[in-house]
Amino acid sequence: MCRKLGKGVAQEPPVFGARRNSKTGRRRFATKRRWTGWKPTICARTSKVANRGQCHPGSGLVNDKAGALACRNCGTLLTGDYCHVSGQSAEEPRRAVIGLVQDVFVDTLAIDGKLFRTLWLLLTRPGRLARRYLDGKRVRYSPPFRLYLFASVFFFFVAFLIADISGLKFGPDAPTDVSEVQDTVASELARAGVDEGTRNAVASEIDAARETAAKSEDDASTESKSEDQGKSFKDMKWDDADYDGPDWLKPYVRRMFEAGQRAMEDPRLFFAQMQENLPRTMLLAPLLYAFILLVLYVYRRRFLVYDHLVVSLYMHAALYAHLLIALLLAQIPNFGWLAIIPLAWALIQPYAVFRQAYGSNWFSVIAKGFISTTVYAVVFSLLITLGVSFALYQA
Repeated sequence: MCRKLGKGVAQEPPVFGARRNSKTGRRRFATKRRWTGWKPTICARTSKVANRGQCHPGSGLVNDKAGALACRNCGTLLTGDYCHVSGQSAEEPRRAVIGLVQDVFVDTLAIDGKLFRTLWLLLTRPGRLARRYLDGKRVRYSPPFRLYLFASVFFFFVAFLIADISGLKFGPDAPTDVSEVQDTVASELARAGVDEGTRNAVASEIDAARETAAKSEDDASTESKSEDQGKSFKDMKWDDADYDGPDWLKPYVRRMFEAGQRAMEDPRLFFAQMQENLPRTMLLAPLLYAFILLVLYVYRRRFLVYDHLVVSLYMHAALYAHLLIALLLAQIPNFGWLAIIPLAWALIQPYAVFRQAYGSNWFSVIAKGFISTTVYAVVFSLLITLGVSFALYQA
């Protein structure tokens, strides 16, 4: 037996009219109340309708019809996985810790069947994917913003990881002395079993290259017309720089100047700032490309800003996917030329999107594809420059 919530399983209708108080003998009138009808109840623990008093001990009762599920929030009869009144899910939220971790991972990155179903269409026909999503087929495919976020984060993670693994050394750990490089090459050749004559020949070639570079540097410094021109950027001071810009911009330029010198002294700091600022800056790219699409299709009133944004998000997700494939193919020894294939398809992609997503004719596809690619190349370069500037500004 469990305790019921509210009044009993079946409430009797109230009696309206005058009643006499048994204690005082005075007449009183019952308050008018609306009759709500019979209310069968279910167990709040299992969401199953139980007979009168037959449910799990300690659980409450939720009104519903027999043999069905009810919403725990409002008690409405459920006809699916969600309540059509409050929108609450019928899924039990209490679960094991591993289930909670899995839900967070799946809800954040959409690592489910929809992602793998979407990837092939994204890599081959992103315009058709956007068209199907806009036509209402949204359940079978991953949402555009979630897919773009996953592709961009994964691309930058792999790109910076490859940059760290590929042996790029920054700062004081990098070998800058030619003699150090020469010793390293000689030790590697000796370890590989190369004879002494070949090692001496390689050492002589390194010495010749060093002498040629030193001579070229001396000639360049001799031809300079002034002592200031011979100074390197690293040793230059702000007072020696000739700034002719507006006064309000001078403090920012000076800070960029000093940050550039610090980046040359310790490139690792600049690289760390690039890792932090460049992905954030590139989040503006889909918005800017959606604006370009809005201008190109301003006469097509049936396309809203939302439509252009969906197309832009899918396009950029496909772009990051192709760049990631090209980056991975470039790491394969003797097969780095295969990276040209995804890069070439990334350049052709805007033309295919205009044809598949907007249904434009081939003349319009070629014209708008060329205009959008040219304008976006400039915008993309400005975004990269902006990301580098932020990295320098915060270095």
